[in-house]
Amino acid sequence: MKYQLCSAPADTSMLRLGQMSASRYWMERAIEDAKGEAGIADYEVRGWRGWHHHMTMTLLAMLFLLELSLYWQEKAPLLTVQDVREILEVILPKREITPQEILQLIEQKHRARDSAKRSHHRKYNLQI
Repeated sequence: MKYQLCSAPADTSMLRLGQMSASRYWMERAIEDAKGEAGIADYEVRGWRGWHHHMTMTLLAMLFLLELSLYWQEKAPLLTVQDVREILEVILPKREITPQEILQLIEQKHRARDSAKRSHHRKYNLQI
């Protein structure tokens, strides 16, 4: 037996309440897929604007993956969003990165990390 609390109007039909209850699984499943396949939980932002941008981009990526899986559903009925992402990783060209570019990327990350640390210490009046 399952009990739920609902704030729907009193005249809501039992059929509609059942439909809403059953749709919860699919919403939770979609969010879990988005966490694993599109990186929805991998945000590192400091404000609402960055968070909204990240959510928008990851949800668009998830929509793209879902659209592709639905497009190929007839030819490959067991195709999942994860399968589509893995196929795209294999077939899409990857940019060649030079050792110099890797060093520049590491230096940028170190500068950003040092700046964040200094900002944190200034905010809380800590000694560096």
